[in-house]
Amino acid sequence: MFEFATLEGAMACFSQVGFIGQSNCIFFATTHQTTSAWGFAGGFVDGMNKAQSGRAWAGYLINVNENGFGVLPLDRTNHKLKILIDDLSPRYDEFTFIPYQQLTEVRIKKIGLGNSYKHVIVKMANAPQYDWAVHTVEKLLPYHEQNFASFCEFYGKK
Repeated sequence: MFEFATLEGAMACFSQVGFIGQSNCIFFATTHQTTSAWGFAGGFVDGMNKAQSGRAWAGYLINVNENGFGVLPLDRTNHKLKILIDDLSPRYDEFTFIPYQQLTEVRIKKIGLGNSYKHVIVKMANAPQYDWAVHTVEKLLPYHEQNFASFCEFYGKK
């Protein structure tokens, strides 16, 4: 079983970087890739830009609490073509803390026609923005759906 499969495991991951609050909203995200306007080439360029800004991890475990946003990148333990949640491992040395004072905007947009994916954009003063794709339901993470729904209620439209 992978480290963040349960809420207790996810809390233990954030505990290792000292980012546990009184009220924790933990969910999983991947890097959002832009391919619609420019096709494959646009997606490649977008991916290269994210890699250069240090934002091209396979996934992220995000904890939003009263202190701000804690972003724990997840790296692949094997390099299969498809990224699977249970093949990801936290990169504690790459943890990022975003205090609320540094946030300029948090926006949530639908991806596609359904409601199963959301695009979360987190903009900060004097730093590159985070672009995440979040699946509203992650079957391997029982805490994800309720926490992400709470995040959406607070920061935007569902």
